[in-house]
Amino acid sequence: MFRSTIPKEDRELVMMVRELVETHITPKAVSYDKDENGSFDWSPVNLLARYNLMAPNIPEEYGGRGLCNITTAMILEEIAVGSAGLAAVLLTNLHAVSPLLTVGTEEQKKEILPLMTGESPKLAAATIIEHKPNLELIAQPETMDIRHSSVNVENIEEGHLVVKGLKDYVMNAGIAGFLAVALSTNPEKDKAGLQIAVLPVETEGIIIGKQRKTLGLRFCQANEVIFDNVEVSEKYLIGKPGSGFLVFMQNLDRMVPLAAALSLGVARAAYEAALNASKNRMFMGKPIFEESTVSFTLAEMATKINAARQSVHFACWLIDKDLDYSQASSKAKIIASSVAQEVTAKAMEIIGGQAYLYGHHAEIYLRDAKMLSIIDGSEQFHRNLLASQLY
Repeated sequence: MFRSTIPKEDRELVMMVRELVETHITPKAVSYDKDENGSFDWSPVNLLARYNLMAPNIPEEYGGRGLCNITTAMILEEIAVGSAGLAAVLLTNLHAVSPLLTVGTEEQKKEILPLMTGESPKLAAATIIEHKPNLELIAQPETMDIRHSSVNVENIEEGHLVVKGLKDYVMNAGIAGFLAVALSTNPEKDKAGLQIAVLPVETEGIIIGKQRKTLGLRFCQANEVIFDNVEVSEKYLIGKPGSGFLVFMQNLDRMVPLAAALSLGVARAAYEAALNASKNRMFMGKPIFEESTVSFTLAEMATKINAARQSVHFACWLIDKDLDYSQASSKAKIIASSVAQEVTAKAMEIIGGQAYLYGHHAEIYLRDAKMLSIIDGSEQFHRNLLASQLY
């Protein structure tokens, strides 16, 4: 339905990405998941960068492709079919870019955005999560509040801030050239004291800490990030003073459908693997697909994936049209996340015992789907958001 709303050249680009993934990424997806020595394989990132796909929504005047959200979601789905971890690297990149696109000044855009496009782009990371849940999102009928960030401004000097603190589970941190971080300029002001900054990772005092071993999306590495008396120039502060909460929530709503697109890709990959297995796995001399319990399950899987895709594309369409997209974004995340977890579990049952062996595509899909269920807010978080708007 929504595919027809994008230009022909965008549809052709999506199909080109599909072929690219099938040829170069899917055959190596298992090796991307297994890499446990802490190194990072730049080859798939460089492949996507060759086609200027690492931040495809950056406007053309800054070197990007200027793609709409629907096209970006389609591309993320195609990449996630091959490797959800690789798609998560791209998604994290978009997360860090988003505040610049929405509230950054023209000077900030001209300085930073061109560095994140082209064939040799710098990547970025969004530093949000912490050891303790002291960056709290509380949804109530009348309020939405972020308490504070543990990365605090220790001192305010002429032309810059001095900040100190720790963020954890920061995806892309070890490979990023820029970090988008929420700073607490005044903890006593709660959300009114939050400020977003985009900092070069080589800024003195920024330390990339230990790497975390995650359940899924293993290609997208996560690390601690330590801010040890980092001097933050005012030119890197995004938005008006105290606008961090609004910038955070606005960009969360805009990114959620793109995160849901990754869940779509994982669900589709698991479904296609199960469908193929059902045609080749024999029972009593005939393919198990001929058993109605199996074929009906596959039909239900395909139906739910299609329904989730329509929900994701609808939310993206609302964003592209600058309409109210907050509820649609949460609904898309809930549907796509739950469908991905259901489909990956059922796919393992259809594929059979080999799917439960470590390193099989199916068990990777299951872990990735579970990991994606908490990216950009869990299903429970988004249900809470929706419930707060229904009163």
